[in-house]
Amino acid sequence: MKRFLGVSLAATMALSVVLPGGAAAEPQSKPNGPWIQPGQQVMLERFMEPDELHEKLEQIAERDRHDRLELEVVGHSAEYDYPIYVAKFGDADTDNPKVFLQTQIHGDEQGGTEAALSLIHNLTMSNNKDVRKILDNVTVYILPMLNPDGSETFEVEQGQSKQRRNLQEWTPEEWGLDADTPAPWYHGEDAVSGELGYDVNRDFHPDLSFELSPEDADLLPGLGTEPGFYVTPEARASRDVFEELQPDLFIDHHHRYSNTVSEDDDRLNTLQILGQVVDEDNVVSYDGVDYQLSEESLELSKQVNSHVYQVLQKGNSPFGAISLFPEVDLPGTALGSYSLNDAAIMLYETRGQQHPGGHTGQKGSGMLIQQSYIGLYETLLGLATGEIYDIDPEFYDTEIPRNSPRIGPPNL
Repeated sequence: MKRFLGVSLAATMALSVVLPGGAAAEPQSKPNGPWIQPGQQVMLERFMEPDELHEKLEQIAERDRHDRLELEVVGHSAEYDYPIYVAKFGDADTDNPKVFLQTQIHGDEQGGTEAALSLIHNLTMSNNKDVRKILDNVTVYILPMLNPDGSETFEVEQGQSKQRRNLQEWTPEEWGLDADTPAPWYHGEDAVSGELGYDVNRDFHPDLSFELSPEDADLLPGLGTEPGFYVTPEARASRDVFEELQPDLFIDHHHRYSNTVSEDDDRLNTLQILGQVVDEDNVVSYDGVDYQLSEESLELSKQVNSHVYQVLQKGNSPFGAISLFPEVDLPGTALGSYSLNDAAIMLYETRGQQHPGGHTGQKGSGMLIQQSYIGLYETLLGLATGEIYDIDPEFYDTEIPRNSPRIGPPNL
C-alpha cells in the first residue's frame, strides 16, 4: 500500500535530495562519499513494503526442505493490521546461545530488513558447513520488520520518503485513563508525513509485564530518560518474542545521519555500534523491583561489538570506517529495557536514512546492506564457534573510535 500527501515547504526542502532530475552525480566529496547530489534521483523501490515482505517470507518457508524455519505472526500493526513476523531457527528451551535480531522499528530504516531477509534465506536454504554449525549451536529469532505501518512509502511533493513512526492515535480511555490524560511524550506528528504516531523505540519498559493503568497516570507523559508504557502493539510484539526466547543477545538495527569516524579521522562512517545504552549506575525501580545492568551481559555486549568491529576491518574491507555511537542512557528503548533484563546488546546504526544527511543512493545502500549482513552472520558464527568469548572486553573501551562528529552534505 502506498499513501500520497502534501507537506509543508520546510519538509519539502528537507527532502530536496530525492527530487527527480537528470543530473549525473558529481565525484565524491571530502569527507569521502558517496553523497546524494543536487538533482540526483533516489529510487526507493528496492526497499520492501509489508506485503512484499510477507510474500518473500512465505516463499522461503515453502522452499524449506530441511524443516529449519518456523515462521510465526507475533502481532499486528496499529493502523493497517499488517502481520508482524518472527522467523525462528532452533529451540528457545536450550543451553545454546540465543539471539534475537530486530529491524525496522523506525519505518525509514529499511536496510536492516533487507539484511535480515537475506540472513533468513541463507539460514533456511544453505548447506554451507558454517551455516550448519550456526544452526546446530545457536538459536536465532529474527523479527525483520517491526513497524510495517511506518514502512509505507509516502509521496512528498515529487519525492518519496518513509514514515518513522507507527500510525496510532493516543486513546487514554483504552487504558482506563481520563480523556484529558496527556499522551506519552513520544507520541506526535511524523516529521515527514505529518501523521500522528508513536516513536515505537521509546515505548519499552524493563518490567516486561507492565500494562498502563489508572494507577500509572502520574507517570505520563514521562521523559526520554525514563521507561515507556507498551501502548503500541509493535512494542508488545517485540516484548512477547523477547519473553519467549529470553535471549543472551539482542541486536537492534537502525540507520542514522552522517558522521566522520572521529575528530582525527575524517572518513565518512559506514556504521556506528554500541553495546551499552543504560548507565551502569542507573537503577530503574518499578512495582518493588529494581532493574540494573549485569556485569556478565555487559561483558558479552562488549565482546560482540568488538567482534563485529574486528570482522569488518579485515583485509581490503570497504567497511572500516566504524566508530561507537554516542553514550546514552535510555531505559525506554528496546535495547535499554532488554539489557536491564540481562540480555547482552548490540546497536547497529548504519549510514543511510532517508534525509539529506544520511541517504546514500542505490549503490551505497546495497553496500551498507552487505555490511549489516556480514556483521550479523559473523556474530552468529562467532557464537557458534565460541570465538566471541575469547575477545578481551577492554578492546571495546580502548580500540574502537568514539566522539564521531556529525556532518552534513558539502553540496547543500
